[in-house]
Amino acid sequence: MLFNTATGYALRALAAMPEDGSHCFSKDLASRLDLPAPYLAKILQSLVQATILESVRGPKGGFRITRPAHRITVGEVVTAIEGPNSLDGCVMGFPVCSGDHPCPLHDAWSAVKSQVASSMTEATIRDLQLMDLRNLKGPTKKHSRTGLACPR
Repeated sequence: MLFNTATGYALRALAAMPEDGSHCFSKDLASRLDLPAPYLAKILQSLVQATILESVRGPKGGFRITRPAHRITVGEVVTAIEGPNSLDGCVMGFPVCSGDHPCPLHDAWSAVKSQVASSMTEATIRDLQLMDLRNLKGPTKKHSRTGLACPR
């Protein structure tokens, strides 16, 4: 796996967030997505620190996205969860790997890394939502995008 589990959970949670500005409790998201609630709550707090989400305490509180889903890139989420240098380092784990001292996979990884970085700046949470809508099956298909993960 290229990214850690927390990044995958963050992307899934953001794709399930309502777009109508309503708040969503982390426990509701965790239940809907079948994710561990305490772990997801910590991940959502990281997204608040990155200003991708905002949180409000209280019975009418919860989390909500701070801007439209088409303006939140996958790269922003990866950076929020994994840090700005998540694609840096040697793919084989060598402490020193550069153009001057390349590992056997250095050139190949550089090309892949460039493509991944480019794709992450182009792909948005809305893209993930649209993909999710196409793949929904069964009774959840009749629900609207807003409130899908967070019924009140």
